Amino acid sequence: MNPHFVRPDWVRRLNQFGPATGGAPHLIPLDAAELLAIARSSTGLSEIGDDAWIETYMRRVRSIDEDSNANLLGRLLCRAETLRVLQTQLRLHAAWTKTPEILDQPIERPIFVVGPPRTGTTILLELLALDPNLRAPIAWEAHHPLPHEGAPDTARAIALGESEQEFWADIQPELMALHELRSDLPCECIHFMALEFGSGYWDMHYPTPSFGEWAGTQPDIVPRIYRGHRRFLQTLQHGRGARRWLLKSPVHMVMLEALLAEYPDALLVQTHRDPMKFVGSTASTTAMIGWLRSDTVDRHAQGQIALLGFSAILDFVRELRSSGAVREDQFVDSHYVDLIANPVAAIRKIYDRAGLAWPDGHDETIERYLRDKPKGKFGKHEYRLEDYGLSEQLVEDAYSNYTAHYGVERESA
Repeated sequence: MNPHFVRPDWVRRLNQFGPATGGAPHLIPLDAAELLAIARSSTGLSEIGDDAWIETYMRRVRSIDEDSNANLLGRLLCRAETLRVLQTQLRLHAAWTKTPEILDQPIERPIFVVGPPRTGTTILLELLALDPNLRAPIAWEAHHPLPHEGAPDTARAIALGESEQEFWADIQPELMALHELRSDLPCECIHFMALEFGSGYWDMHYPTPSFGEWAGTQPDIVPRIYRGHRRFLQTLQHGRGARRWLLKSPVHMVMLEALLAEYPDALLVQTHRDPMKFVGSTASTTAMIGWLRSDTVDRHAQGQIALLGFSAILDFVRELRSSGAVREDQFVDSHYVDLIANPVAAIRKIYDRAGLAWPDGHDETIERYLRDKPKGKFGKHEYRLEDYGLSEQLVEDAYSNYTAHYGVERESA
């Protein structure tokens, strides 16, 4: 048995309440209308979005309920996250109505770290966020961006954020070897993009094929995701002073044209790494995330997504850059081997392209942060390509154009 797919006893026993009672839906219902009614009654608010937003929400939750095969804990997580997202959306609309100047906040020249998973995007974001003149969303505020009765202050919001940001590692401890989970660290955009139910946050956790078929016929879903993205940043920025934003998620590569339509002055830091290192690791990561919430994870399917899905996405981005469909001067390439070999030089390269001033003593700030957070601090992420239907030859063939175009170096074992 693969050790990544053995659950702690408390998780295994909790999930057994599902089959023991004839099915997890009996215990944890996922009724979109009921959840929306609870969110409205619990906040005392009603305005949550237009008809298109509500339809997207309703269809997504219905698809999770009917298509995902989530176990009891998976359904509990979905119910809790959905209710929290709905309450947050209600509070955001109330704030925008009460203080409309929030949505006048300028978001200028944001920096987006984009690249496949497992290519150094997380540590790069954290290192960039050490600069006090830059601003990254923090995990707790991605979930609780506004004060409310449950989280009236920052300390309370950080504590509440643990229930989602850090609970995953209690369910599947190996996740900490992949990604340190803390509610006070900079986080991926995908966590607050969950406010749009058409976003990849929900796809990452639950297979929802019927929703995907419908979403493919709705051209406004992706632009709406980035309109919501901007509004969220404006909300965090209001009253706190404008700093240049640092943002990050692999999903941005898939929607690059919509991102640049919303943020035409964005700088894109594209991360690169030897596919032999990130493809199998990505397959293992996505399979483990699915395993948090379901007993039926197709590891070979996750392998194909990591192999063919990300190679197609990288080819798509390369074509956009090569054709001039997006401006080449909006990109800076960051190679994982360079970041590991000389972090300060790798960060300075981004600063030069972004036109940023290097803070006094920043070399030591970066070096000290890395000393306190050495690679492998929480153990080594181990996986085998063959467990995901992959081989070195398949990876080499799928990514040969990518590695040749960007001069990606092979890494030693």
